[in-house]
Amino acid sequence: MNRSRRGRSRNRSYGRARALAHIAAAKRLTAELGGMDQAVKAYFFSLPPVELSAVLDDYQRTYGSKAHEYATQTIPKWRADRVQMSGEVAARLFNLLPPRMPLGVKYKLVEGLWHHAGPSSKHRIRVGADADEEDVIELAQSKITEFVVNHKIPESLERRFNWLSAGDVSVKQMLLSHIQEVEKTIVVEAVRAQVPVMLVHLRSAGSHTGRLAQIVRVGKHELELLMDKGVTGARIEDPSVLIRPKQQNSLHPYVSLVSLFVAALLLFLIVLSRSHR
Repeated sequence: MNRSRRGRSRNRSYGRARALAHIAAAKRLTAELGGMDQAVKAYFFSLPPVELSAVLDDYQRTYGSKAHEYATQTIPKWRADRVQMSGEVAARLFNLLPPRMPLGVKYKLVEGLWHHAGPSSKHRIRVGADADEEDVIELAQSKITEFVVNHKIPESLERRFNWLSAGDVSVKQMLLSHIQEVEKTIVVEAVRAQVPVMLVHLRSAGSHTGRLAQIVRVGKHELELLMDKGVTGARIEDPSVLIRPKQQNSLHPYVSLVSLFVAALLLFLIVLSRSHR
């Protein structure tokens, strides 16, 4: 009896340890995929029957008939979210997907990965009223391109690029080039929408509006567009340097004249009072 109880206790402990291991594996997979494991899972479940069967055939050849049988029987439950796919099974299945994925699907996944774990940046462009719109747009484009190209990809993200490219160096380069192009395009389009409006406002505003600022946020990029009548052309500046507003006389000219007249009158009265002493 005691031996039977010990056996049941060991089985429960083993089962609990396996469950905890599966949960930990699922968390690791989520972290490695940058939160895109759900997107990969959705792609897996959307495969046409012929393609899904081919993936499962590969799964059987790699992990055996028992694993294949379990996956085949459990797919409807996974798809309906009645049973949670373990991290171990998900990692095995997902590793069979990249060689079969169309490039367009990989592009979508890598965009999500980049948005989750890619670099963030802050830039400032100071623009004079005489600046050409296309020059400002080109400046923003070159700065973002330079930043994305020169930025070192985190190791975790590097592993995901390797996973998506399935070891194919040319595919990996295509994925990186795609991300660079996407980053550049979205920033340029945001700047293209803002700059003309801001320049028109700056050029048509009265003399008291010498500076106008707008922060454009695109993904993890923050670009400050600073319109300034005090400069010519457009230039990149360090955004960490604080901008101190110029001290300007905010009084209306009429108010200044009245103040000057009052001061003169007071001075005259003081002089007159002294002359009568």
